[in-house]
Amino acid sequence: MAKSAAKRGEDLLWKIADSDEVDIETRRDAKSPLHRVIIWIVPTEYGVYIRSYKGKRGRWYQEALANPIVTIRLGRRKVTSRAEPEKNSLVIRAVNAAYRKKYGERWPDETSDMLRRSLLPTTLRLTPL
Repeated sequence: MAKSAAKRGEDLLWKIADSDEVDIETRRDAKSPLHRVIIWIVPTEYGVYIRSYKGKRGRWYQEALANPIVTIRLGRRKVTSRAEPEKNSLVIRAVNAAYRKKYGERWPDETSDMLRRSLLPTTLRLTPL
């Protein structure tokens, strides 16, 4: 029996989340130009998450809030997902731990920046469509 499109998207998102850097494509609305930028992505026991390095000022973050349908790309592979703000502090702590584990040794300064209190509210959960 064939996998459903949603299950294939979920599986691909988890595979992509193992990569160090991915592209996110956002747009403010359907008529706005597409914007693509490199971001970090982390898998956790609660799902796959992203966070804005530039905080609430980040263009991709602002566009994802305005239009939560985003595309995560790794090479030619892509997953269209809904990006939703994460409010649960337990989950946000798990995301912090995932950033520390995945990026902390190789990029300690950048990882510390990603864990700043001011950035925590920009944590978004990705759900494949």
